[in-house]
Amino acid sequence: MTDENWDEPQSPYDPGSMAASSLSSTVVIWYKRPWFLVTLGIIVVLAVSIISDLPRHITKAQDASEQNDSIHQINTDIAPCVFAVTQSFSFYQEEVTGRLSAANRKHVPTLLVEDETACTFASGGVYDLTNNIQINDTKAGKHIDSMLSVIFLWVTSDAVLAIKDIQYLFAHPGDSTKLRNLTQQETLLAKDRTRLLRDFTAAETILGITLRSPKIPALATLRGT
Repeated sequence: MTDENWDEPQSPYDPGSMAASSLSSTVVIWYKRPWFLVTLGIIVVLAVSIISDLPRHITKAQDASEQNDSIHQINTDIAPCVFAVTQSFSFYQEEVTGRLSAANRKHVPTLLVEDETACTFASGGVYDLTNNIQINDTKAGKHIDSMLSVIFLWVTSDAVLAIKDIQYLFAHPGDSTKLRNLTQQETLLAKDRTRLLRDFTAAETILGITLRSPKIPALATLRGT
């Protein structure tokens, strides 16, 4: 067994006496430390976010082009519902005026269900209208965005409820409650159309350029409402 002399005084620790390779392995350069790298990463992410959110200057022609692209997408998305509500109104008008044939009438209930679906979230167009349209938030774009909100209401509320009333009236002709409801929905369809066109006109005025029109029809008043 080897005896070790523990009583001898120990030399103080001197980093300078360490071999260079040993010293370098124990000292981490400050800019490689984890806390610095994490902080740097956060700063970079915030900087990119801030820069991407800064307004970019575009000409009125460029602005109009981008707003037209958005309106074109809106028109594409609402086309199935516009066709559906127009068709349902036509069916009802033909029914109450006695112009709907018995052969065609038997298909109407199924077609009206399809019309209702075209204006709900089950429709790909309505889903896209809600989730995939990004309006460029310029002064004109704010009005187009407001127009989009009213169009969404026109499609998913006014049109759907009007079609539901028509469905009921085909099964229960002359029901006074549903006739009053249908009259109210006709009024809302017309009022919301006026509202969205007001926003559209405001956007055109700001740009001084004619834009692509939103394809929301003026529906004829139904007989008996």
